Amino acid sequence: MADLLTLIYRLNEAPGARSLYEQLNEAFSDSADYITERLGTDTEGELILCYLRSLCSSVKLNYLLRSNNEGEISIHLDHYRGNDLDEGDFNRCKQAICQGFAVLCKRGSTEGIILNLEQYHGRTVQSPITENVLQGPMSAFTENLDINTALIRQQLRSSKLKLWEYRIGEESHTRIAIYSYSDKTDETMLTQLKEKIKGIRTESLQDSGQLLRLLLSSKRMKLFPLAVSTERPDRASTELMAGKAVIIVDGSPFALSVPSVYTDFWHSPEDKYVNGYVAYFLLTLRFLAMLANLFLPALYVALTSVNVDVNRLEISLAASASREGVPYPVFVETLLMLIIIDFITEAGLRLPKTISSTVTMVGGVVLGQAIIQANIVSHLLVIITAATAITNFIVVDYQMGLVQRILKYFIMIGATIAGLLGVVFCFACLIFYLSCLESFGSPYLTSLRPKKGAS
Repeated sequence: MADLLTLIYRLNEAPGARSLYEQLNEAFSDSADYITERLGTDTEGELILCYLRSLCSSVKLNYLLRSNNEGEISIHLDHYRGNDLDEGDFNRCKQAICQGFAVLCKRGSTEGIILNLEQYHGRTVQSPITENVLQGPMSAFTENLDINTALIRQQLRSSKLKLWEYRIGEESHTRIAIYSYSDKTDETMLTQLKEKIKGIRTESLQDSGQLLRLLLSSKRMKLFPLAVSTERPDRASTELMAGKAVIIVDGSPFALSVPSVYTDFWHSPEDKYVNGYVAYFLLTLRFLAMLANLFLPALYVALTSVNVDVNRLEISLAASASREGVPYPVFVETLLMLIIIDFITEAGLRLPKTISSTVTMVGGVVLGQAIIQANIVSHLLVIITAATAITNFIVVDYQMGLVQRILKYFIMIGATIAGLLGVVFCFACLIFYLSCLESFGSPYLTSLRPKKGAS
């Protein structure tokens, strides 16, 4: 402890250079929460503690500021000294203060001692918000990287779980963690991922989604998501056991799993908690919902306006009767209904939860009934659009659901131009496009088997 005080009093002093204390005061001159306090009652050497009140722990500060003798100061300084940041120059000390540390210096010194007085500001561990838990752990990631690391280690209590940390952002200096599991993760992919992260140049980084865009910035924009995003630690641990690498950004409650293939976006974390036959059934149900969501509107347009002769006579007569009095072509009325459904969906997502259900009810029931009574669309189309909206919510991954909402418009345009042939052509183009995609070196298309969790 005495050695630490000796180190403080021997801090470099340069009579001709500006002191660290003066430089810090200038750098934080317009920051109302920047505080400087004299430590102890002994004026010899005049120790100054510099910190941001909003980021430092008030409890830790009180211990230091109430210390009146050398022994008490020495004990607290030795306890709060940072592990990897002990002493540094102006740039290092300035960045440490922005991260929640405090800097102890003398008025004439050009260096300071960095103390770990950081206080965590954020949520505690709660239940997942965007991924409903039907069975399994109820915990979700938070905005604190250390807490998220602890949640993953609670799932995988093994020394084979490896962790690397980096800082990205010239201004934000955001911490990023890469997790992998030894003997399962492809070392070549892991090395390439590390090099890509080291090569990122940006001013600030706030979210894992922004990091993914930076990682893929050298490639053309991809319509389909190339990394699974999750806020559930159990799903992240499952991905690690499957040979994936997991990336978490400090300040973001979502983890990225790479590489991710097409079928990864259709698996639910609950699949590994149920019987294998049930998992296959649920996976098949999701794929049927995906096909219905993409092709139901297009098939309606093709079979009622272009390839009418393909239907049985009874079906054609029923479709014609339902469209009696409708003033718009089939394509226009279908496009109108799909856009209205997307309006209602976005309104339900963006509005506060207390009123979103009311808006959905008004939009889905009242507006739909009014449209039918006004003879703007047919009764059959209302059934088609309702089924399309429901099947979109079966999609496990939100980003994949957005992609489907976009694709159904293009497939419907193909059906309007060439009927069933246009639908088949769009499907072939979709398969070809998916076969050309890669996610961090892995082909995007893979088998449809349910995932196996960690034993």
